[in-house]
Amino acid sequence: MKKKTWLLLTVVFMASCATFQKTYTPPSFHLEGPQPVVLAQLTLNQRIAFEEGWASLKKGNVEKARKEFTRLGEKNAFYHLGEGYCRLYEQNLQGAEVSFQKALKINPDLISARVGLVLIYEQQNNEDKLFLELREILKKEPEHSWAKVKYEDLKSRKTQALIKEAQSFLNQNKKEEAKQSLLKALFYSPNSIEVHLQLARLYRSEKKYSQALNHYQTLSHLAPKDKQILREYAETLLENDDLSKSLDVYEKLRELAPSDQQVQEKIDFLKNQLGIVELPSMYNEIPKARAITRQDLAAIIAVKFNQYLPEPVTPPIIVDISTSWAAKFIIKVAAVPLMDIYDNHTFEPNRVVTRAEMAETFFRLINFLKEKGKKLISLIPPNKIQISDIPEENLYYLPAVQMVAYQLMELSAQKRFLPDSPVSGIEALRTADLLLNLIK
Repeated sequence: MKKKTWLLLTVVFMASCATFQKTYTPPSFHLEGPQPVVLAQLTLNQRIAFEEGWASLKKGNVEKARKEFTRLGEKNAFYHLGEGYCRLYEQNLQGAEVSFQKALKINPDLISARVGLVLIYEQQNNEDKLFLELREILKKEPEHSWAKVKYEDLKSRKTQALIKEAQSFLNQNKKEEAKQSLLKALFYSPNSIEVHLQLARLYRSEKKYSQALNHYQTLSHLAPKDKQILREYAETLLENDDLSKSLDVYEKLRELAPSDQQVQEKIDFLKNQLGIVELPSMYNEIPKARAITRQDLAAIIAVKFNQYLPEPVTPPIIVDISTSWAAKFIIKVAAVPLMDIYDNHTFEPNRVVTRAEMAETFFRLINFLKEKGKKLISLIPPNKIQISDIPEENLYYLPAVQMVAYQLMELSAQKRFLPDSPVSGIEALRTADLLLNLIK
């Protein structure tokens, strides 16, 4: 009888124990442990405590997990990491976020804490914060498979939605709203060619060139061989009066489209505006010349004053310059005309220039510049100048007086101008530079 009683009591006791045994449910969310290299920062006892706590958390035994994590102390990042996941399990999202942030403040390398924040922001549908945390994970671990899939999906989805939203605003002529949508799209896809291009075109249409150029510059790095982008970039620079940079971009475009005549015309136009001239090697020989020729003088005038001289609408007929290295300069100068073409349509490019002839050329140039609105003031009153070796009735007298008045050329002893003397290359270049300084 006693035996049966004890057997019954034993069965009842075991049954009661089974009745009160707690059943644990593992977490339903992604639970990613810290990387081994980060765990190695812990002491042996700390690591054992954390791993036991983590194992309990995986089973859903939050109470035991929390007990183990507490052993680490509140100054330890892994304590806050574990506590964050305990709170996440309990659906205390606000508390979990605070814990993960504390863990990251102590140890920014804890990817597991950022994973926890991703899980929170997913539940809260906070896509901006979610995107930032996924991006931070990928900065630390670019091939993080779990984060990478989520990041690319969110990035693509949000960017396309915002582009579509911007297009809708544009259809309603709501440009400001469209720009805001596109700028937000850049938050998700900072290297999106489509978004940058739409913004660049929007700002350009409003003549907000500074903002447009920021996007075109970015585009030129993202798509350096896109001819349409480079063309629009160069055009916008030109519209913004940034001629030098516009020329640089057009020259890049010419490399990609060498047969594009419009591009070449833009390059020629910009070089002309900037006073850039392709110089033949013979031009560099002028400073060495003891006596310059007519073609040398024409080249000096055309190069130095290129930005002020118009392109000839109808080039003059000159029959003896086909072999001259300065042919294009001669045509430009003779078309104004700053230098004469003779009755038989010759220019005599190799004939040596006298001081009197150079004075007449610069005299014509001064008058031309004055007609274009340039203010030139003589340094010496012309009526105070006396020249002993050129009669007043001579055609070269007035040009010579003007050269002295502007201090472009000088008189020698006994007030002599030496009209028949040749002109050296250095003297001619110096005269041109002096006149340029008077203009500026």
